[in-house]
This record gives sequence, structure tokens and C-alpha cells, in this order.
Amino acid sequence: MVLAEVYRAHHKFVWRSLLRLGIPEARVEDAVHELFLVVARKLPEFAGRSSLRTWLFAIALRVAQSFRRDAGRERRHLERLEHEPRSDASEPYGRRDAAAMLHALLATLDDDKRAVYIMVELEGMTAPEIAEALGVKLPTVYTRLRAARLAMERAAEEMSAPRRSP
Repeated sequence: MVLAEVYRAHHKFVWRSLLRLGIPEARVEDAVHELFLVVARKLPEFAGRSSLRTWLFAIALRVAQSFRRDAGRERRHLERLEHEPRSDASEPYGRRDAAAMLHALLATLDDDKRAVYIMVELEGMTAPEIAEALGVKLPTVYTRLRAARLAMERAAEEMSAPRRSP
């Protein structure tokens, strides 16, 4: 397997995953670069025990977590969630609103629930793949997914509830 082939085949998946894992859009390319530096070092060790996407998502999860540990980056991340994400003018307005809402909802989840939710609901990965990527037992995946879905529903209800003025 050649790094350039992995990059071409999986760049969009990695970019999307990092954005959904909470990396601000303005920083996603930096995170993608960091992720592929890790891939360049670790690719010869990849034994194929899991799918390449699963392996890349596990790396993306660790890269995203390290990016968010920095307090300044976390502050900028929260500020960006208050604003509509940048997009080109040809993108339908409703789609931008939906993307902004999705990212705001994902930000309400802790890292464990967010990772499982993204992998299942947005990337279509199976529970066994997720358990392997995250190094957890299968029931843990199902528990986190159930908790993430409930938390997302509650957060969506709170966001859509009419605000009362004091």
C-alpha cells in the first residue's frame, strides 16, 4: 500500500471525520496533514486486521482529541459553533443551516459518544468495526450509541424550543 493511494482514496473521509469530531473548519486541513503524517509513519505496520477506514478513523479520533486539548483551540472551536460555517455561495442555505445544527449538536456530546455516533450514523460503520477501532467491547459501542442518540434528541429539542424573554 502506498501513502499517495491512501491519501487519494480517503482524504475526503478523513476531512469529514475530523470536522465531525470537532475540529474547527479553519483547522481541518492542519489536522488532516497531521493525520497523514501519522499514517506515513505507521502505514508499514498496518496489518489489515481492520479495514483501512476503521484504522484511519481511530487515528482521526486521536488527532481530534489532541487538537481539542489545547484550551485556546477549544475556545476558538466554541466561538465558531456560534456562527454558520463557511461555504460557497452555490450551496443551498438550508443545507448550511443543517450542517451548522449538526455540528452544534455533535459538540454537546463527549468524545466517546461523539465518536461512536459519527462512525455509525454519519459514516455507516458497523459496531464490530467501531469496537475494534476504539479498543472497546461491543456492548460498550451499543451503550454509547444509545446514550449519544438520546443526548442528540434532547439537545435538538432544547435548540428548537422557543426562547422565553425575561
